[in-house]
Formats: sequence, structure tokens, C-alpha cells
Amino acid sequence: MKNFITNNQCIIIYCLQKLSFGCPVAKIPFLARMLGEGITPVYKPRSPKGVDSVLGWGVKSTAKRARGFARRHHLPYVALEDGFLRSFGTGDRFPPLSLVVDDRGIYYDSTRPCALEDLLNSDADLLTGIAAGVARARGLILSHKLSKYNHAPLLGNGDRKHAVLENGAPGRRRVLVVDQTAGDRSVLLGGANAATFSAMLTAARAENPDATVYVKTHPEVTARRKGGYLTRVPEDARGGRRAVVLRGLINPLDLMERMDRVYVVSSTLGFEALLMGKPVTCFGLPWYAGWGVTDDRQRCPRRARRRSVEELFAAAYFHYARYLDPVTHRRGTIFDVIAFLVLQGSAGCGGERTAW
Repeated sequence: MKNFITNNQCIIIYCLQKLSFGCPVAKIPFLARMLGEGITPVYKPRSPKGVDSVLGWGVKSTAKRARGFARRHHLPYVALEDGFLRSFGTGDRFPPLSLVVDDRGIYYDSTRPCALEDLLNSDADLLTGIAAGVARARGLILSHKLSKYNHAPLLGNGDRKHAVLENGAPGRRRVLVVDQTAGDRSVLLGGANAATFSAMLTAARAENPDATVYVKTHPEVTARRKGGYLTRVPEDARGGRRAVVLRGLINPLDLMERMDRVYVVSSTLGFEALLMGKPVTCFGLPWYAGWGVTDDRQRCPRRARRRSVEELFAAAYFHYARYLDPVTHRRGTIFDVIAFLVLQGSAGCGGERTAW
């Protein structure tokens, strides 16, 4: 077992003596059980004595102090991030049920290797011993339409969002263009910027002349908490024309089920579309691009192997992510989290947190 220092707004130490700090990372319920480390809050550590690694939240600005401590003391930096099946809702009321822990980089940073990329580049048979479980988990995620967050409603016949989705001319193909929040680190570290989103929208229209193009606004943009890149796209689908902006909260898998093709920059929705068997075009370099299953408009020379969607799923959701059993509060499996998310959805828990 290793000793860790971790950080969000302040530095946190994880070690065998249960050292830690009072800050947002340390407040994640049962974090120690997911990490396999003891935690005790400590402020302003002065010495690296007894510390093997430094743990921070991704490669964002909030981890700056942790990375600085690691650099000054010649310690490895380990990045934490939310997993791909995070929770029912967003925010502090819904703490993560899944985390990734990466000692090489982080999955959304294409500028350097990460543990997930190294695994996919390796000669490892990623399905050995778990192929049946991988197929089962994929089936459950698709049948229950599970995503990173799971509070968005399904499209219902007769509701306004469903009517908007049907606004294109009858018989037209449907193409989804996924917007993201302005300044999202996965955009910059995925080799993209505002111009990339404009180019993606232009290409989606040009490459699909027979289709209605739907632009999905990010929920944080809809809530006016953040800006987006494609917020001023004129809607022109009325009367059979070719663009519809979807601003409402919609279950992403339910939405993509109705699409014929999906365009993304670096959004994880692109991988969920792959799980559904949809053709996906990537204008950035998300973790799932470059392995032979996406239409890539950028190249990452480091990604040298060909991997199937099933192998990508196994690598990210089984090997890379860690899970908490929300009922026992112990280290769990993807199936514990799936069962809990399905239960919350069927209970219609809305803004309430249950079984925590």
C-alpha cells in the first residue's frame, strides 16, 4: 500500500497513518475505500517524508499545488477523476460512485500518454476472463440508457422535446453534433478550440446533405452556469430545413438512439454512441479516438494498435475505473453501480440522494 498526497483547493496527504486534509476531495464519501488508503486531514504539508506519491484532481488548475509539491520533492503525481458511470445527478449532493486513478496522465489529455492509453497500446488481451461480464455490462448500460450522469429524462411521445426532435422533414436522416462547455479542459487537451467546433458543424452539414443536423447543447450551458461553443446556431428545421438546437435536458442515450451519425470534439458521448453501434466522427482527440473505430479528423501517432469497441469498453470501464458499492460502502464493481443507478431511476428520485 502506498502513501499519497492529494489536492483539490488545498493539498491532501493519504498515507498508512491516515493523514488527510479538510477539502473537497477529502469530502468524497468513502474515498479511502475506493482508493485503498487511509485518510486524515492535514494542512500545508512541509515535508515529503513517508510519502510515495502525490494525488490531485486531474490536471486542472485546482491541482496546481499538488503538482507543485510533487515536482519540488521529485515525487510521482497521480491524477484522480470522475469515472464514466459517475452518479445519478450532478454536484455535491451526488458524490461519485466511480473514479479513475492515473499515474501517467489522465484520459482526457491527449498531449501525453496516460495509463488508459498505455493499456490500449499494450499487447494485453483486455477481455481475458471478463468477456462475459463486459458483454453483460454493455447490455445493461444500453438497455437502461445509463450515462455519466443519469438524471435527464427520457424522450416521451407528445412532449415538447420529442416534437422538436421530429421537426426535420419526414424521412430525413438525423445527425447529432455535440457541443461542450467553453473552456473545458478536455477540449484544449484534446487538441481543439472554438474554431474546431465551427469546423465540425460545417462538416456535419456538408457531409450529410440529406440529413437534419441536431446540435445538442451542454446541460451546464442550458442552466446558464457556463458558456458553450455552438450556442448561436440558428434553428431552421421548420418546414423541412436543416438545423435544430436541442437545449433541453434529455437522456443522451435516448437521444442518440434516434440518430444516424454522431459528431463530437472530445465529449464522452461519442464513446456512448460507439457502444450503441453509431458511426462517430471525432474532431478532437478523446481517449477512444485513434484505435480504428472512429472517423478521426486528427491523428495521435502514439496510438498504434487497433482495438474493438468491446476492448475499449473493457479497458475504460473495467480495468481503468474503480467503483464504490453504494449500499455496503465498500469497494464495488461496475454491476453494483449499474444496479444502484437503475434503482434510482426507477424510484424517480429527482433531486434527492438515496441509499447514501
